Amino acid sequence: MKFLTTSILSLLSLTIFAQTEVTAVSSIQSQATIRISKSTKRCKYFSANAPVTMADGSVKSIADVRVGEHVKTCKDGKTATTQVKQIDVFDQPTSPLTAVYLRPAEDNATAESPIVPALLLEATPHHHVQTNHGKKRMKKLSKKDILYHYEPSTGIVSSWKVGAVQENARRVSKAYNLETVDGTYLVDNVMVANN
Repeated sequence: MKFLTTSILSLLSLTIFAQTEVTAVSSIQSQATIRISKSTKRCKYFSANAPVTMADGSVKSIADVRVGEHVKTCKDGKTATTQVKQIDVFDQPTSPLTAVYLRPAEDNATAESPIVPALLLEATPHHHVQTNHGKKRMKKLSKKDILYHYEPSTGIVSSWKVGAVQENARRVSKAYNLETVDGTYLVDNVMVANN
């Protein structure tokens, strides 16, 4: 009887130890992939509802994207996919978002149809975007810069020029940034860089 009681207690303690070990390992893995930042000085992030284009063409809010998922990006004027390797989360970020308004590089406005579509991209002033002159911070963009936009209905990557840059556009209470294997991804179908 004493042997049986000792064996059961040993088994229970081994089970508890194993569960603690698994919990510790999974905690380490999640800390390596989801980083909650305390400092927001010179940070790069988007609002929680910024639309990210997934590999299958669907769209998710950046807050709903998970580590390991595949997202769309652009390479050499064509669409490609890349994997999310880290997510940065910012609570009560201090930097307001900068708004960049984009227009098609080839202006197709006519007298009959003077309305030209526009895109709005919002991120921190220090966030990089991919331009025709290489990676640039949002706050450094000028009307000479061209950004790249993926059109889901056609699969074509087109060029869009900067129409206006508005600093201190708005503040958000929670913000996110993705790090991908390729270093780029699409927010509102516009190519952005994460480094």
